[in-house]
Amino acid sequence: MSYDPTIDYSQMDLSIDKNLAYWKFSELIKNLITLSSDAPRQLELIGYGAVADEMAIDFDTYYTLSYQSYLDFKVLTIDQKIEFDELDKYLEDRSGDRNPDFWDDFKLDINPDWNWVRLKAKSILRLLKMDALSIDFDRTEKFDNYGNLTMQTTKTRLIKKNTS
Repeated sequence: MSYDPTIDYSQMDLSIDKNLAYWKFSELIKNLITLSSDAPRQLELIGYGAVADEMAIDFDTYYTLSYQSYLDFKVLTIDQKIEFDELDKYLEDRSGDRNPDFWDDFKLDINPDWNWVRLKAKSILRLLKMDALSIDFDRTEKFDNYGNLTMQTTKTRLIKKNTS
């Protein structure tokens, strides 16, 4: 079986290394689509929370901690890894207190560093031949009697972009 981004690998046996790698790679593609999106779409996709932080944490989780399995199962090449590493370094250089404006969700649409991230993520999606994909999602939110959010769950799936 070769990798197909429209398959929901989370429904497969994730104790099988290949299925787990494919599921994580799908999550990475979702992360790249989110990173490449404009600020309103990023806010929509992530939902409540620290959007900039969540996007960077997801990238770290699904790329930095998992890239070797993508190489092993041939869903990522060394040349593609070089492009990912550039994005990884860019995010790492802004981590912590080094660039607080970068992590300000209210500045996602005007911060030039986020424009660079968007362009780089789009470039990587093209390189992977995954630029014809989008994210569809269902979100459930629960609030307490005072209107405070108590739970948010989001189910995402990769779909082919509607080109009509």
